[in-house]
Amino acid sequence: MANTIVLNKAIAAKTISGNPPTELYYPEAAGTQAFKQGEFVVLVAGAVTEIGDSPALILGMAAQDASGVTGTKIPVIIANEDVLFELNKVTNGVTAGAGGTGSATAITDVGTQFGLYRDTTNNITHAGNNSGFGNGSNERLLCVGLSDKDGLADVGGRLLCLVHGRYRQLFSTS
Repeated sequence: MANTIVLNKAIAAKTISGNPPTELYYPEAAGTQAFKQGEFVVLVAGAVTEIGDSPALILGMAAQDASGVTGTKIPVIIANEDVLFELNKVTNGVTAGAGGTGSATAITDVGTQFGLYRDTTNNITHAGNNSGFGNGSNERLLCVGLSDKDGLADVGGRLLCLVHGRYRQLFSTS
């Protein structure tokens, strides 16, 4: 029987190699940074900044909340070809910035591209269905498996995703 899964923050679930994910420290950007642990971030002029809805680049995932103090060292789990991020699956048609609506996981999700859906109300990032997803078709994630925490067809179940290589800030060539 399919369950409905509570939509929670994304995590760096594991690595393909079995090694710990790469975590590096960068200074927090000036201004009022509001990113939370589990949100994707980018380096702008060498400092950690929250991503937008359709980011050109993704450094990785914040491993702690922003401090609000410029220059504070923030640990970031680097998006590379090894780290698998776990995100809830949400459906198309949700309003940008709202909580999102859980979508049932399917075996066909594996190998499928997903967009980033940023719930700015709760500071949570989800994997959005790839077909015309709410914030513009922003496929930045590739599902490589279903989380073993949830069952197949669970609504809002979690996906294991890689950040596409062309969007990885430290590994992108264009």
